[in-house]
Amino acid sequence: MAGIRREGMRGRPRAFDESKFLDGAIALFSGAGYTGVGISDLTEATGLTTGSIYKAYQDKEGVFARALERYIALGDARVAALLEPEPDARARIAALLRLYVSLSQGRDGRLGCLVVTGMTGLDQVGRAGDLLRSQLSARRRMLAALIAEGQRDGSLGTGVDPRSSADVLLALLQGMRVMGKAGTLTEDSDAFISQALKILD
Repeated sequence: MAGIRREGMRGRPRAFDESKFLDGAIALFSGAGYTGVGISDLTEATGLTTGSIYKAYQDKEGVFARALERYIALGDARVAALLEPEPDARARIAALLRLYVSLSQGRDGRLGCLVVTGMTGLDQVGRAGDLLRSQLSARRRMLAALIAEGQRDGSLGTGVDPRSSADVLLALLQGMRVMGKAGTLTEDSDAFISQALKILD
């Protein structure tokens, strides 16, 4: 994805499973936060040596940036696959809300969201901050487009502004992940989603 440069790495073959390493890094950073993870934690959790980590990513900031790239790419692909079969925009937004409810409960909820983790430590994550801002802007545009689509297809009310409503939905979605981290999100998923959709009527 655009926004992250990996200087000095082009053409260098990797002698390890990068996806497996990054998945381990995602779990660590999501659970402990950016400042709560050190290179030693990464080596212990993933089995990759300190030297290999520095050669591949330069520093912890580089690991976080690459892990964030993977996290966002996987999340975007999951959302796209989830929304595609839905019959209209309202159903797509409901499906997105349902996904976030699921991600904010149980083990996934307590683990937390890497985007939220990054945003709460934005002044510490270096160049990954640009990717975080870009991701939130992209999600806001997607929500606004869905709301506008719903107004055209008749599944949503026409009395709301798509952009301001997208801001509210984005805050709700990210806030759900924060609540999930604390294990305090409602267990009545259907009522929660129904209430959330009312802001679009």
